[in-house]
Amino acid sequence: MKYLLCTFALISGHVWASETPPELWSWIKDLNKSKEACDIQSSYVLQAIKLENQQESAYGIYGNVKSNRVVVKCIEISKQHSKLLVAVAGNDKDSVELVRNHIVSAIN
Repeated sequence: MKYLLCTFALISGHVWASETPPELWSWIKDLNKSKEACDIQSSYVLQAIKLENQQESAYGIYGNVKSNRVVVKCIEISKQHSKLLVAVAGNDKDSVELVRNHIVSAIN
């Protein structure tokens, strides 16, 4: 029984150690547009990349693009200036980077 428990502990530890955390890529961008204009453009860009399960809240626009989780947030700096925050998380580095870069370049 002791041998069985030790073997289970070793296998379990190996499985947990082999799981890699998801990639998280983010970006902050200054915009020469109002927060409202940023929000509207963000929504259009996310619809264009077929964001699934889109949800909007005070914390931003959330959703999924394939296996990636996306959040976009616009923050008011002044009436005509805002900051864009973009974060994308997923298990595939190339996919996460591609989605993040596309969103950032499309919102200007």
